[in-house]
Amino acid sequence: MNQITKKLFIFLTVLSITYILRPNISFAQTFDSNSYHIDFGNFNMTSGKKSSTNYSLTDTVGQNAPGRYETSGYILKAGFQYLYESGIPLSFEISNTNLNFNSLTPNIGSTVTNTLTISTPTGHGYDILAIANHPLKSLGNTIPDTKCDSGSCSESVSGVWTSNSTYGFGFNANGDGTSSYFTNSTYFRQFADNSSGETAKVLMSEPTRVKDHSALITYKINISPLQAAGTYENSINFIAVPKY
Repeated sequence: MNQITKKLFIFLTVLSITYILRPNISFAQTFDSNSYHIDFGNFNMTSGKKSSTNYSLTDTVGQNAPGRYETSGYILKAGFQYLYESGIPLSFEISNTNLNFNSLTPNIGSTVTNTLTISTPTGHGYDILAIANHPLKSLGNTIPDTKCDSGSCSESVSGVWTSNSTYGFGFNANGDGTSSYFTNSTYFRQFADNSSGETAKVLMSEPTRVKDHSALITYKINISPLQAAGTYENSINFIAVPKY
């Protein structure tokens, strides 16, 4: 059988950094209506940020029992002002947003990588989700999403993909916050497909404040000898969601 080669491209873009309020179990006061939920609510006289040419001040006046309390094995920091203590700004970076697989050879898997890095200033952590605009396409031809060696992996479930006779396109995430979604670097899954009405799925998540936590994203393609030649492409959107 004649060997054929194909050229495929993937363009990756950050869709958004989205802020949401995610309720958590708490023994502090909470406030609710039909359109919002506020954790850590309290009654106070004044709060906010003040500044002049010589100083910058954040304050909460009248909050009950603020301060730092310690005992053997415990440290309690009570009060809103401790949220500013970390000094960590919210940031989300992708190391490379234009990935090129170049020429592919049937029955030989090809991979490219980039790195996601996130910092979050609050103690509730973050989620990072991903979704593709559509499968890899070229002039009406499509490279299918991988089903992995077991034939059962999906946009929500990962599976082992090491066989050269298993075809398709998928990804693996390895690093901070990824172990709940990928057991190790041999596990892959599909990107959620927006054109089919699928929703973005979490690939990286942690429940605490982090600084410069990162994960290596590996994109893999393996094509069959029957795959039509062409330049295939799609767009992958990563969404960073801090938890407040």
